[in-house]
Amino acid sequence: MTKIAIVTDSTAYLPQNVCEKLHIMVAPISVGFGAQQYRERIDITDAEFYKRLKSEKNFPTTAPPSMGAMNDIYQALAKKGYDEVVSIHLASGVSGFVNNLHQFSESVSKIKVHVVDSQLSVQPMGYLVVQAAKMALAQKSATEIIAKMTELKATLGEYFIVDDLKNLVHGGRLGSGSAFVGSLLKVKPILTLNKERYNIEAVDKVRSMKKAKLNIVNRFIEETKDLSYNVRVFLSGTDNEPVVEKWRESIQSKLSNAAAIETGQIGPVLGAHLGPGALAILWVKEVN
Repeated sequence: MTKIAIVTDSTAYLPQNVCEKLHIMVAPISVGFGAQQYRERIDITDAEFYKRLKSEKNFPTTAPPSMGAMNDIYQALAKKGYDEVVSIHLASGVSGFVNNLHQFSESVSKIKVHVVDSQLSVQPMGYLVVQAAKMALAQKSATEIIAKMTELKATLGEYFIVDDLKNLVHGGRLGSGSAFVGSLLKVKPILTLNKERYNIEAVDKVRSMKKAKLNIVNRFIEETKDLSYNVRVFLSGTDNEPVVEKWRESIQSKLSNAAAIETGQIGPVLGAHLGPGALAILWVKEVN
């Protein structure tokens, strides 16, 4: 039987024990302040990062693994007896890493590499990675695993709110015009990742965080009410775990078609773009 490895990057934010149990290899992405670079959740904790984010004058930068580092991972897996890799990474709308990896993978020797753009990140990407790992352990083929990833990606949805747009604009993830409107009118824009244009766009704007949270929950309910399947819902945020937990408690009864509701926190790499105080509701088809 073909032995298949699953690789992802650190923005899946998977617990270490899950990665060990399911034999998932994680490539760390780095975040930096000036010349100092830190592998997220290895060299710097979430708490340390957000503390520095509030005190640093300069915006943080992020850096994906080099192609050389990715090749080292793939070659190490080949030495362990793996024949193929399904490598699942953060959305191309957030980083050019996955597109570069697509091109590079064609030159990798000794092991066949299949690169998958998750079209998202954080918990839903982690969920896809876990399903892929379970399928690999069940000796499913790479073709079957990639087909399942394609099926699940078609069910992904997300809306998020940032408390301050300056990080997104500085990082080039959102046009400066949106930031100007937000600053001028003191509004909270409702953001989503456009999967056709692969960029972050504002789809609405409201006057307060309270109304913004209500807006994205109502959008979720409207977009999922007629689905023929249940969804797994993820509530997440940046440096605001108590707020996310309280939010879950307040809306749980409204999410009747949710097979499960998970809460979590977004780490340094994506937090560098979102800034502190962001909130997100994300969902994907529940795998039975």
